[in-house]
Amino acid sequence: MVFGWGKKKQVVEEAREKPVLPTHKEATLENIPDILEDITNLRQKTLVIEVKSFQKRIEVDRKILLSIADELGKDSLNTNEMDPHLVLLVNRGKKEVISSIQNEFKETFSEINSFDNVLGFQRNASRGIKKVGDMLGKHSRVIHIFAKKYAKKLKGDLTILTDNLSEVNALISNYNSNQELLENIRHSLSDFSNIKRDIEKQERRKMELEKSVEEEQQNETNLQKDIEEMKSSNNYKEFLAIKENITTVSTDEKLIKKKIEEQFLKISRPLNKYVYVSSLDKPLKKMTENLTLSPYDVLSAENMSDIKKILDSVRSGVESGSVSVKDVEKSKQAINDIQDLLPQLIAQKAEFIQKKDNLNESLTIFDNDRLVTITHNLEKSRFNISDRESKISIIRQQIDSSKSSVHDMISKLELNLKQASSISYKISYSENDF
Repeated sequence: MVFGWGKKKQVVEEAREKPVLPTHKEATLENIPDILEDITNLRQKTLVIEVKSFQKRIEVDRKILLSIADELGKDSLNTNEMDPHLVLLVNRGKKEVISSIQNEFKETFSEINSFDNVLGFQRNASRGIKKVGDMLGKHSRVIHIFAKKYAKKLKGDLTILTDNLSEVNALISNYNSNQELLENIRHSLSDFSNIKRDIEKQERRKMELEKSVEEEQQNETNLQKDIEEMKSSNNYKEFLAIKENITTVSTDEKLIKKKIEEQFLKISRPLNKYVYVSSLDKPLKKMTENLTLSPYDVLSAENMSDIKKILDSVRSGVESGSVSVKDVEKSKQAINDIQDLLPQLIAQKAEFIQKKDNLNESLTIFDNDRLVTITHNLEKSRFNISDRESKISIIRQQIDSSKSSVHDMISKLELNLKQASSISYKISYSENDF
């Protein structure tokens, strides 16, 4: 409102009820929604009663304002003594001020019986006071100079009217603040519901994991028992003895392999050179290359005739000079020695291979693949137990954290309820609630 006058509050002494001291009550989470509904209903009824009281005062102010406007309309303001141009200005200002007051305040305010009526009254009264104030502000100089006695009356009544409306606004603002507090409480209840759902979900998951751990522990026991039974059998002991023999035989294999390689090392020079000058068929040429790389792998009864053919060809190459060596006779003798030893070396290798094959066949006395599979399953079961126990521990921590937060939320809820209702509620709940 712009009227050009400072506000001066009129103090109205009213008989007020003594404040009601907070009482104490018990409550549960389940009946809090009903409590909130009761608080809202009580606050609305109280608001209606209080605003009704201020409406009566504003109604009086409205009539006073109309009577001042009526009185101003009948007053000529001695315009017959004014300059014609000034008369137009004064009459226009007078007319617009009176018209504004009559338009905004000619109707009696509607009866207040509900919360919606309160809001409707606030809107109408606020709009009327603003429009009249704006119009008085527009013609402030005219009213102050040419209608002084009316200016004081209008100022006084409009100030009282505005102060009373400010009280109404304060009451509504307090009600809205209370409603915001109640809405916060509803959000807290929603949080409780979410926590409860989360805890229930976590508890179900924990039970599933605990059951799974029990099953895995039983599986672990069964697998461990199977392993112990297999390892305590005579077949397993025999199997270990055979494995040990295979290890010994493998050592013999290394000795045989070394002996063969040492023999072929004596003719490595002519053998290597023969690879490049050889006119042998491709298979024999390939075998010659393999003899230079790993003679042990080539030696066999099946390959004996081909090996002899290669050695004969190498010796011929040495004799003809197509394969150059430092000492022809020494190389020929080395080739002859290998040819003489060839049956013996092949026999030694064959004997070893046969012995090794026999031992490997003997390993079938025990189902080692089954033991490996059971051992792998045991390790897997132990991993599953450890993994699920770790998950159970994490879930327990989450549940404990959620439950511990409930206490703080309950304390905050009790405080909000006290602020909203002036009643100290003690909210009772049990572990079963969460």
